[in-house]
Amino acid sequence: MYERLFDAEESKVEYLERLLKDDNWTIMSKKDLHITFGFSGKTLLTESQLIDSHLGDISGFTDSLGLGPLCDLDDMGAIDKRKSWWQNVLGSIQSEGANNFIDDNLLLLEKITSSYDRYRNIYLWLGDDANERITTARFLYSLKELSVSIYKLNFRNMDFRNEKGVKLNLTSLQVMRAENILEAAKHFEKLSEDDVQYYVSLWENIRAKESVIHLFSKSGSYLSGDETFFDQYLLNRCSDVPQRSSYVVGYTLCEIWDEFCDTSVGDIFLFYRLKELANLGKIEISNPHEDAERAAMVFDVRKVTEDYPEFITDSK
Repeated sequence: MYERLFDAEESKVEYLERLLKDDNWTIMSKKDLHITFGFSGKTLLTESQLIDSHLGDISGFTDSLGLGPLCDLDDMGAIDKRKSWWQNVLGSIQSEGANNFIDDNLLLLEKITSSYDRYRNIYLWLGDDANERITTARFLYSLKELSVSIYKLNFRNMDFRNEKGVKLNLTSLQVMRAENILEAAKHFEKLSEDDVQYYVSLWENIRAKESVIHLFSKSGSYLSGDETFFDQYLLNRCSDVPQRSSYVVGYTLCEIWDEFCDTSVGDIFLFYRLKELANLGKIEISNPHEDAERAAMVFDVRKVTEDYPEFITDSK
């Protein structure tokens, strides 16, 4: 594109200054931004070496927006509410030092929003489960006034199969292998204005609700509820014989996957709900792990059998 570089009458500094004033050069010199979700998603894309660090930056969100009260960048009340909820579930939300994962993700979102003009294109390596769909919605809501080309993976068009030839229903980068990345990268689609507006409206709709469980049915309909949303799933796996908590939670996660094809509901939240069910007297917890830290998740559970009193009618 640039046939003339510099000659004896033009120094390198003058040449660079001329290029910086050229709009076409400015566009060509910009990097692409690649957005992932989850530590494993970012690690997988980085280790694939598909993205040249000179041509693209990789940034990863990690806040599980499928759980807990949601918040915008500028809503301090909602931010504090989200922190308090997760503090109650996890016991601690600290990441490194005085930081926490909620603030870390908001700072990343603010950084991208304030420096979007550094990028030529934005590629969303984000899937269709609740965490990643809602992350996409909040991200595009924050960028809705900005003009930049945005591309998103279309997982429905991918055709990955196991060793038996059965098609795999992969909905996230996090469940892929490194060798899948190159094929997945062929399925980016540019988001239209209508596509962006769909996600913006989705975020506005979800934010208007007071729910702490955010899911999507297999048909794509948004579902929401309170903390007790999955309690019956857990109780269905409990019996009057003590079972290890990992067994109950593991089978519950499988049932959630079968019904919603979603991995947003993590085991930590379900272990927390088992503790709450015990506080409600619906199950009994015993035999915790001898290590205090592991005891929060490793213990036996037994369903409490309710004894209904026999009512006698005294007819006169």
